[in-house]
Amino acid sequence: MNTKITQAVSKIIQNVIKNGDKALSDYTKKFDGVALLPQNFKVPLKTIKESALKIDKSLKASIDFAYKNVKKFHDNEYKNIKKSWNVENGDIITGQKYNAIESIGIYVPGGRFSYPSSVIMSAVPAKCAGVKRIVMVTPPAKMTDAVLYAAKICGITEIYTVGGAQAIAALAYGTKTIKGVNMIVGPGNAYVNEAKRLVFGKVGIDSLAGPSEVAIIADSGADAEFIVADILAQAEHDPMALAYLFTDSKQKFDEVKKKLPKEIKSQVKIEYCSQNQAVEFVNDIAPEHLELLVKNPSVLAAKIHNAGAVFMGYNTPTALGDYTAGPSHVLPTEANAKFSSGLSVMTFLKRISYTQVKNSKNKIYAHTQTFANAEGLEHHARSAIIRGKK
Repeated sequence: MNTKITQAVSKIIQNVIKNGDKALSDYTKKFDGVALLPQNFKVPLKTIKESALKIDKSLKASIDFAYKNVKKFHDNEYKNIKKSWNVENGDIITGQKYNAIESIGIYVPGGRFSYPSSVIMSAVPAKCAGVKRIVMVTPPAKMTDAVLYAAKICGITEIYTVGGAQAIAALAYGTKTIKGVNMIVGPGNAYVNEAKRLVFGKVGIDSLAGPSEVAIIADSGADAEFIVADILAQAEHDPMALAYLFTDSKQKFDEVKKKLPKEIKSQVKIEYCSQNQAVEFVNDIAPEHLELLVKNPSVLAAKIHNAGAVFMGYNTPTALGDYTAGPSHVLPTEANAKFSSGLSVMTFLKRISYTQVKNSKNKIYAHTQTFANAEGLEHHARSAIIRGKK
């Protein structure tokens, strides 16, 4: 944890809590170089609608293609979730049901590029889950027509040109212009990430994203050119991005090492090992992305327990998952796949349990009284046992 970042972000959050929209205007001027009054934070509906007319036709077609695939995947995910159930144990009925989180905020990062894919990958699972209010925030410079069009097809109409830690604070605590939400999702830089960490508890968050990473298990049949291309694709995310290659082919090991550009070699780790050893390595590092560039990928996939997303076979690069395949590309990093999963419909559903006792003569009251007395909570004991005596 970077103490300087924590202190800076904490100061920003407290300023937004105290001064609301004024703080957002001040930070937008300071960090983005854009003078924005609160009444201009929100993107007009007309601007959102016109985005479809302004973007390149081929890009529009690709965004549409991605949206359909992502929606199909998460619609199917939702259909296969058992929304509610109950079980009877004598006179005791217990059950559970899922409800969608009512409102979420999506952070679409700025940085070096514009990210319409982040809109789709965050918004579609939420929509499929039944989230009623979806708010989108992004730095002014990155509010491109492509980002707006992606928001449009996802049905997002509440969009604000506010970015950075101040946007996270506004989503968590609300201002006069931006009403707060219940959960915040989406990747961002170190300041955005720290802001999400600090507001967690006030609101829910999806995860704390670290540098992107890919692990590749390749056999002798894998094309070295494919492997190098996939490593380079990972490296261009960020100078901190990591790529691992595990191969049981000495020829492939040598070929890839020879083809890799010198400038990214510090981001790449290559191991010559058996496939069983590769599986052990992968389960230990729990990578965000895992490519199985092997003849029988399903055999290895069955042994993988820790990975954010798995891409199977020679013809399936991670880039497909980043944009068009279907599952959300918001995935756990830094070994978090050992205990968490990627963004999905389940991210936006919360469970409520139910209990009902039909017969006041049930022995549950006596057992509850015994437990409560053992823990020194006499009123707990009484609230149960008085029902058993009626």
